[in-house]
Amino acid sequence: MYSDTQKTGIRKTLGILLGIIMVMLSLIFLNYVTRDVALSAEQAAKLGYIRFEQPRNVTVPRLVTAQDERVLPTHFQGQWDLLYFGFTACPDICPTTLAVLNQALSTVEIPPRVHLVSVDPEQDTPAQLARYLGGFNPDFLGVTGSHDQVTQLATQLNVAFGKVPGAEPGSYTVDHTGSIVVLDETGRYAGFIKAPHQPGQLQQIIVGL
Repeated sequence: MYSDTQKTGIRKTLGILLGIIMVMLSLIFLNYVTRDVALSAEQAAKLGYIRFEQPRNVTVPRLVTAQDERVLPTHFQGQWDLLYFGFTACPDICPTTLAVLNQALSTVEIPPRVHLVSVDPEQDTPAQLARYLGGFNPDFLGVTGSHDQVTQLATQLNVAFGKVPGAEPGSYTVDHTGSIVVLDETGRYAGFIKAPHQPGQLQQIIVGL
């Protein structure tokens, strides 16, 4: 027979062991549900990711980053990159998309880099881009350049944008494509993710790249 003290000790030991087992099972389950699983073309399309059978080469024009450094031809090589074409004065879709991207990437072990490519280079200086993106995620990168340089990149990636006169004289906004462009590890145009975007949807696409 065990004494009351021994029984208490046994119960505590069993409780600790049970707790350890539960933690281990939880980690195994979490690893199972979050592991990287490549998406088939059909699965990707259902999630809104249009993936090309053959990625397309991209010529990188002479752009600059939010740190006022030149974007080199090799800038988009060595990792997956997500490019969103927008601007810092955008009232709705741009901040919404960046916030959703930030949420989607929060639990991804090795996330792709996110770039905001400005479609309003007249107003979006490197410093302005840096301040703006810092409000979403310090790892988000900004890219800008002349109108012609941004247009050269956008055209290769099937992105359209253009000024629209505003309500006040001399004011304007910029209409632009809402898709997220996907560049693969070699810097090639791999496809695009159609709007609207949701955190869960983007997370599934990202872990399946």
